[in-house]
Amino acid sequence: MNKNIKTTNLEKTLKKISTEEQLNTYITNTKDFTYTSFLDYFYALKKVKSLDKATLVKKSGLERTYCYHILNGTKEPGRDKILCLCIAAQLNILETNRSLKSAHLPQLYVKDNRDAIIQYALQKQLTISETNDLLSKHKLTILM
Repeated sequence: MNKNIKTTNLEKTLKKISTEEQLNTYITNTKDFTYTSFLDYFYALKKVKSLDKATLVKKSGLERTYCYHILNGTKEPGRDKILCLCIAAQLNILETNRSLKSAHLPQLYVKDNRDAIIQYALQKQLTISETNDLLSKHKLTILM
């Protein structure tokens, strides 16, 4: 099965399952749908594949060497570092939340003002600098 299959299609398939044998087949066929790490998911995205690493590093605003360590898998990024990379890659909110989820980190939460500003930045495709300016204006912790 294709990793890019829509969740709604999987839900429809799951609703049709009536036996444990069918459930076992479903689980076997979908076990590769989960991403084992942030990088596994991040690099699977078309937007990221089309970006050159140097451009991504520059746009992320992260320290160059540290960012390359993240992108090469030698460092585990924290939530803010992942958010910087998602903003740099111009991911949407869904892709960003999936990136966070794949790293076992909290997804963006609309009731949190900082997260709300970050979601706004993602929607408007703001840069890291523009995002940090907004966060700073609201006296919230900037990214990085």
